[in-house]
Amino acid sequence: MEYQLDVQHLPYLRQLHTQPQTREETQELRIGDGLGNIGRVLCAWGQVVLRGKQWQPDGVGVQGGVMVWVLYAPEDGGPAQCVEDWIPLSVKWPAEQSEGDGKLFTTWLLRGVDARTVDLRRLMVRVTVDVYAACFVPDRLPVYSPKELPKDILLLEKKKPLCLVQEVGEKAFVLDEELTLPSSAPSPEKLVRYSLETEISDCKIIGDKAVFRGKGLLHILYRTAEGGMQSWDFEIPFSQYTELDDHYSDDSGLWVQAMVTALEVEVAAERIRLKAGLAGQYILTADKEYPIVEDAYSPDRTLQMQREKVQVRNLVSFQSVPMRADETGRFGSNRVADLSLNIGLPEKRRNSDGAELEIPCQFSALYYDTEGLLQSATTKFSGTHGVDADSMEAWTQLDGTLQAIAGMDSTIMRGAYSLQIGHTEDVELMPVSALTADEPREKDPARPSLILRKAGNSSLWDIAKQCGATVKAIQEANDLQGEPDPDRVLLIPVL
Repeated sequence: MEYQLDVQHLPYLRQLHTQPQTREETQELRIGDGLGNIGRVLCAWGQVVLRGKQWQPDGVGVQGGVMVWVLYAPEDGGPAQCVEDWIPLSVKWPAEQSEGDGKLFTTWLLRGVDARTVDLRRLMVRVTVDVYAACFVPDRLPVYSPKELPKDILLLEKKKPLCLVQEVGEKAFVLDEELTLPSSAPSPEKLVRYSLETEISDCKIIGDKAVFRGKGLLHILYRTAEGGMQSWDFEIPFSQYTELDDHYSDDSGLWVQAMVTALEVEVAAERIRLKAGLAGQYILTADKEYPIVEDAYSPDRTLQMQREKVQVRNLVSFQSVPMRADETGRFGSNRVADLSLNIGLPEKRRNSDGAELEIPCQFSALYYDTEGLLQSATTKFSGTHGVDADSMEAWTQLDGTLQAIAGMDSTIMRGAYSLQIGHTEDVELMPVSALTADEPREKDPARPSLILRKAGNSSLWDIAKQCGATVKAIQEANDLQGEPDPDRVLLIPVL
């Protein structure tokens, strides 16, 4: 006779496998008619901007680009000139179709910008961007539970702890601020370049709301009224919340990262006007106990079990690791006018101790040399962090402002960033979904009603199944609360 188990479903968001992509784009930039001929390129910078996400039947994609600025020394020896441009980027991954709309969480990291002279009026600009996307689709885990089973059919029911993604989304918001340079700062004449990084300091769940706080880190470089180059940094705090689809406990997991979606900066006298669009992307997870019927038996009849293969990715842990970027540039300087740090996505590499994450980094410095001439230097290096998990996802995030200590022979450059690491495991379960049982056998009159047996390394369930008893009966007969010691001799009542 066949016995079907009731089936219900545990909803969650299943993550699709996507590989991070490194995109390199080049574009020719022609300088305007009002600017002098190009003598030599001094420095190049960029700001990544996310413009949109798309989920289509044949894949997922993200669109955006890089705002670029190139500073050059004119051929005639005049003051340094700056030109800017926009380099579009579009990245796509194949993805399966799903009944509901998929959700995307993406991170763009600018690894570097460089420019070279094509001729006196043209530049070739190249940007390198690392793009990561976590793609999620609605899914359900089947939960099988017994119904109307004969009393002689016994089940081993367990609960597997899982941490599952429940919601993925974003909150769009705007930073619209008027900032003032301090009286100690040189007066600006012309804005050269600017960038905005975001730092999330706190995020939590309150009922059906995701709340997060942080700050925008605005960096500007401008030419002063005296003709020199000067940089300045501002911190703009923000606090946001977004409505969720359900209520969650306070200990639910929440990760937030804000991407720049639009950026405008204007300078007038000592006042700086910032208008920035931001997308606060979030991933919410919750701890769930997934009940499964792991085994079944009957002391009176033969059972056949039908099992269902269930696969799920379980989030084991998430950590934010603070990292330092400290390098010494082989150049002497009177003063560093501007310093930027570009960081790429971590790359996992094997070593003698197991594995480590290698993080590509690059400092770019605009400085005045010991003779007072404007120069630039680029220093490439790698950060490393040891890991012990085979399955993980990681990305990086800049933290705080940069510092440069100029010297006659070398310059010390310092910065900070954080590694965001999610350790996962692919779990495969085989719960019992249906049972087929023969008719009950007649009792064997020669069968003993009591058995003495050493526990050994077997569980109570295994002992009961082998001897035709129940776990409860063995526990009561031996005054046990849990599993016995291996050397314990057990009195086993046989059914």
